[in-house]
Amino acid sequence: MFKNWIRGLLYTAKLIIGLAIYVISKKTPAFAYQAMVGLFCLTKGYSNDVLSKIIGYIKRPYRFSQPNGLLGNMEDKRRNQTSSKLREDGYYIFENRLPKEICDSLLQYATSHVCAMRPMDGDVLGKPVHTKYHREAPQAVRYDFDTQDLLNNRDVQNIFADMSFAVVAQDYLGARPIIDVTSMWWHTNFSDKPDMDAAQYYHFDMDRPKWLKFFIYLTDVETTNGPHTFVAGSHKSGGIPSGLLKKGYARLTDDEVKHQFEEKNIIEFNAPSGTIIAEDTRGLHKGKHVEKGDRLILQVQFSNSLFGGYYKKASLGSDLIAELKNKTKQFPELYSAYLDRKF
Repeated sequence: MFKNWIRGLLYTAKLIIGLAIYVISKKTPAFAYQAMVGLFCLTKGYSNDVLSKIIGYIKRPYRFSQPNGLLGNMEDKRRNQTSSKLREDGYYIFENRLPKEICDSLLQYATSHVCAMRPMDGDVLGKPVHTKYHREAPQAVRYDFDTQDLLNNRDVQNIFADMSFAVVAQDYLGARPIIDVTSMWWHTNFSDKPDMDAAQYYHFDMDRPKWLKFFIYLTDVETTNGPHTFVAGSHKSGGIPSGLLKKGYARLTDDEVKHQFEEKNIIEFNAPSGTIIAEDTRGLHKGKHVEKGDRLILQVQFSNSLFGGYYKKASLGSDLIAELKNKTKQFPELYSAYLDRKF
């Protein structure tokens, strides 16, 4: 117990110093990020709650005049229902789906544009292999698309400009949101077993003090296609047992998770193309191992701060759709991770 108090005080000191450096430089020192992760594991998440409360007082929410969009009519009742579900379970599946024409367009993009094969467990790390993904002949478990290429994509820009995503994120975060992690990837049936580097083992994310991810299925997903899987309720402070948190920021096996949680709380998202899932990935989650076919997913993350993990810089250029160009002027901080302006 005494050792935990000492560790907690050291983590807290490093975090406070790192936050001060971040306020001045807009860069997170590696030691401060590691302190945030360590403190999260030590306090079962309560440290992030305190930090997020402070951020919420400083970064007062936007007033979105027209928050309706791809997620539906975001009137107060629906927003309250969505927020309540997210806070209780850690996830929400929207009735509205991404329109078929956008799904088809992104699917065509994902089969015709170059992406990076992610190294698999046991591979020697080297220069990434960039290639087009051929669905009939995969050569790796996971293929990742470059964030900069995604920002240049008109369909992704349409999603960025849609305020229904921003208002759901803001309600959950309790602070002005920032779009800060955008990615799209294939999971394939290349391997006959799960791959840690492809995020096919259970884990929790810890890149920011608080965030909300939107996962959008761009292919039909059944149980053999590697559905996204989440442990309901594990996003709450105290929701992940101490025995698992003692392992740190680690990958966990199915048996380790099933031993700690009731089967009814392990949610496997089998759903058609266009399905949109909002999720607090502070909770335990994974992409299930693909047995047949493949799965394409787009992820857009909203965070309450850019303090935390490092991501390669990508920028929204001048070639934007008119709606997004207007939104970057109206809500510049929302897009600040991808703008050159400092906040």
